[in-house]
Amino acid sequence: MTNKLMNKNIVFEILPRALFGVMMLCLLLSQYLTLWPPRLTGNTFLFWFGIILTATGFLSWIYVAYYMRINGGLRIKNKNLITDGPFQYVRHPMYISVSIMLIGIGILFFSWSWFVILLIFAPIWYIECKIEEKYLIKLFGEKYLDYKKRAGMFLPKLS
Repeated sequence: MTNKLMNKNIVFEILPRALFGVMMLCLLLSQYLTLWPPRLTGNTFLFWFGIILTATGFLSWIYVAYYMRINGGLRIKNKNLITDGPFQYVRHPMYISVSIMLIGIGILFFSWSWFVILLIFAPIWYIECKIEEKYLIKLFGEKYLDYKKRAGMFLPKLS
């Protein structure tokens, strides 16, 4: 395996999955180690808001993963730059989907520790995205820089 392919493998395939696994472990441990066990919120509005956010985040996460799969975005050897579909307005829709889902779960189970872990991991995800973008610039050059001008990192650009 060449060095370029190995770096691509680490940045795109291994690092995000490893960080997601560590984050999930921290979330589960935070719930286990708090004095009160996980419980559904008693507030009807928060309950349904949590359900809607969790479902929206999960379904959009599945959609983004499927879209990447059918457009060749998950193959290590011939990764394509995807700039349409869910990537048309934001460069990292997968992170947005997971964040929405996890915020919904935090609201649903009314867990302060859940949000603390999310606040800790948000900068880590940001740094991971910046590393990924540097690699994408090296890989795709001007094509990625043009895409970066059109699409926001996590929120759509207004103009």
